[in-house]
Amino acid sequence: MYPLHPLTVHFPIALLLAGGLLSWLYLRSGHEAYETSAFHCLSLGWLGASLALLTGALDALRQLPLDDALLWLNLHALSGLALTLLFGQALLERRRDPTILKQASPRRRAYLTRIALGCLLVVVSGWLGGYLVYGLGLGIE
Repeated sequence: MYPLHPLTVHFPIALLLAGGLLSWLYLRSGHEAYETSAFHCLSLGWLGASLALLTGALDALRQLPLDDALLWLNLHALSGLALTLLFGQALLERRRDPTILKQASPRRRAYLTRIALGCLLVVVSGWLGGYLVYGLGLGIE
C-alpha cells in the first residue's frame, strides 16, 4: 500500500508558514485582509497538520524501522506533534479573542511566540521528514 503521509504534508506546511507570514504582514501594515487570511491559513493548516499527524502515525506503524531511522522517526513525530499542539493553542487563543493582534499586550506576545515557534517546528519537522526519505530511504521500496 502506498504511504499516505507524503500526500498530506504539503498543504499544512504551506498554510502554516503562510499564516505566520500574513500575521507578520498584518502587524507591519495594519491591513485587515492580512489578519483575516492569517486566521484562515492557521485554521486550515492546523486541520491539515492533524491529518498529516494521523497519516504519519499509520504509515510509521505499517513499516516501523528497527535501525538508526527509529531515532529520526521519533524526532520527526515529536516535532510534528509539538507543532500541531502549538498551532492548536494559537488557534484557540485566536478564536477566544479575534482582536488579539490588534492590541499590544502580553497575550499578543504569547500568541505571536506560539506562531513563531510553530513555524520553526514546521521547518525542522519538514527537514526531518525529508532526511528520513532522502537520507535514510524510509518509505522507498
